[in-house]
Amino acid sequence: MFSRRDGSSTRSVPSVADLDRLFDEGDELFELNPSKLQCYLDCPRQYKFRYVDKRPERRTFGPTALGRSVHKAMRDFYALEPAERTLDNLLRALRRAWDSSGYRAQREAADAFARAEEMLRIYHERTNTGAIRVVALESKFSYARSAHGILVTGRIDRLDIDGGEYVIIDYKTGRFGSTDAMIDDSLPLSLYAMAASAVLSRDVSRIAVEHLPSGRRAETRRDTERLAADWKAIVDIVDEIRQETVFPPRPGSLCRWCDYLTACPEGQRSVHVPNAEPESAPIPLEP
Repeated sequence: MFSRRDGSSTRSVPSVADLDRLFDEGDELFELNPSKLQCYLDCPRQYKFRYVDKRPERRTFGPTALGRSVHKAMRDFYALEPAERTLDNLLRALRRAWDSSGYRAQREAADAFARAEEMLRIYHERTNTGAIRVVALESKFSYARSAHGILVTGRIDRLDIDGGEYVIIDYKTGRFGSTDAMIDDSLPLSLYAMAASAVLSRDVSRIAVEHLPSGRRAETRRDTERLAADWKAIVDIVDEIRQETVFPPRPGSLCRWCDYLTACPEGQRSVHVPNAEPESAPIPLEP
């Protein structure tokens, strides 16, 4: 269920003919959210460490702390009335939301704060924030696709309405697809559209990914036919996870940001390549 800024619900009563059930409590259901799905697609071994073995993630990890703080700042900023969405208020929201506990040293935290301020300045300069009509902020969702034994959960950063259409907004403060095709092909983004459509009892086809460091906004669509095909692919992936016993590693450029790098020899070898420069992070979409 989505909550408006005033606390009221945006969801109408779902059709009883729909097999999906909101807030299903069946323990036998496999819980899936966009982050969990992306984790498995990135690396099955990382998935095993996080969701099967339930190993703790790194407590001190700057990018995670920065992302969490910026998301909170954006939430508080868009809770303001449109006329109050000034740059000063956005930076003030960041100062209130800032969490320095994820950094190893005060200098590291100060550098991260400066980067966060810069990305929000870029975002505000390139976005007409006063014209945005916000329906809901950081809204959790939960519904069951009972026929397949899957409970879909998650949280949408922001839900707007534009030209009579709902638009799902997903913020990114770290890695971002290097091409538009990566956004168009993303199964986790499809999962957001499925969830919003089920909870709101209407088709939600527009999804926008806002990469705050570059100020780049990429928008994609998911029609009913596409979502049906993506759901079939997701069901196949869940079946694969349920049957998986090995969870093989998928070493590559993402390993250097993995919470479990020290427990993965293949990942360590992919990071420490003799006589070669380390790979950079995935290239963000150009503004």
